Amino acid sequence: MQGHQLSHINDSKIAELLTRSELTLLLITSTWDGHGVIMRTLLEGLTTRYGNVHFGVADVEKSPRICKIFNVTTPPGLLFVRDGELIDRLQGAVGGRGIIELIERYS
Repeated sequence: MQGHQLSHINDSKIAELLTRSELTLLLITSTWDGHGVIMRTLLEGLTTRYGNVHFGVADVEKSPRICKIFNVTTPPGLLFVRDGELIDRLQGAVGGRGIIELIERYS
């Protein structure tokens, strides 16, 4: 388990993402995505609160396989993944309350 930080996930680490049994929140973003920067900051703040959840971030340009597998076409996208299965997603700019509600539902 990796808590208290965001892991950088890309296509070379896709197996790690797909084999995790605990809840993983994966933010798909880009360097030019302002909403993604805000959401990343929100997630960084949540890593200490939810130590049983794995938090990751992937760049849309550097992770085309991940985007294809989970059908992400435009950042930001927040994916909720467990055992390699997408269990929920939030698309676009989302506030902390919506993220927390889903974390608590699935963790």
